[in-house]
Amino acid sequence: MSSPFRNAPPDSMVTEAIEAGRGARRRSRFIVVGSGKGGTGKTFLAANLAIQWSLWGKRVVLVDADLGLANLHVVLGLDPDAHMMTLLQSRRSRNGQGRELLVPGPAGVQLLPGGSGVEHLASLNRSELRRLVQRLEPCLDDFDVVVVDLSAGISKSTLLFLSAAPEILLVSNPDPSAILDAYAVIKVLSHSSIQERRVHLIMNRVRDVVAANHAGSRLLATTEKHLQQQVKMLGLVPEDDAVAISMARRQPFLLDRPNSPAAEAIRSVARRLLSSDGADARASTTAFFARSAELLAPRRRAPGR
Repeated sequence: MSSPFRNAPPDSMVTEAIEAGRGARRRSRFIVVGSGKGGTGKTFLAANLAIQWSLWGKRVVLVDADLGLANLHVVLGLDPDAHMMTLLQSRRSRNGQGRELLVPGPAGVQLLPGGSGVEHLASLNRSELRRLVQRLEPCLDDFDVVVVDLSAGISKSTLLFLSAAPEILLVSNPDPSAILDAYAVIKVLSHSSIQERRVHLIMNRVRDVVAANHAGSRLLATTEKHLQQQVKMLGLVPEDDAVAISMARRQPFLLDRPNSPAAEAIRSVARRLLSSDGADARASTTAFFARSAELLAPRRRAPGR
């Protein structure tokens, strides 16, 4: 019997999606990766999906938006000298600002580092968030895919990125607490003033395929019934001992263990996501920054105050 982790669209679909993505400036896919709770493997998946797309010829940038507790650089085996606080504090004009912060990573992926242990980044106010997002925009002009790794949960900055993103990749584990927290994230998003978005689900660290499929199906059915939000299941990634080995060595997993079961599953998810609704999603970077501007617009005071 074939492995449940091998099912994937043919490579021709990936090639077509890549070719379709070439063209107009800033018509890139903008995908935020979030989770309801920590420990789901969100950052691990964000990094390795980005690496796989880069291996397929995409120009990919990873943005570490786990502000204050960033660790994408660890997963990628990098040691950046600067981070987003540098971008926030810069006094230079917007054009071209921040591109010097991009760090070349494995397989051609570029990293825009967040800050680890930077307390102020974890508690930005509204005007600071607006300035940070404005300064991010010119850094991301030249890429086919922008992957934003968020902090787990629904902090102020995380909720902004989730609310403005046209495409969300939600990572969960099959255990009940992770499923409940994933539902909570979708529920909060259902109250957002911006409703047009795609939400995808990945079940990660799966030990029991049947149980994981059942948990995922229940989550999808519940969100559609009670929140009127359609969520698409992208696939399952198995628990794999090789992941811990690569992480301990600070080697990108997909490059270090390319033939492992988890690596095969990640490639399958990467194909599905790259091939899904690509024609519309290519404009999603522009959509994200337009939505962010709307959400972060200065609030007008009521007359007489």
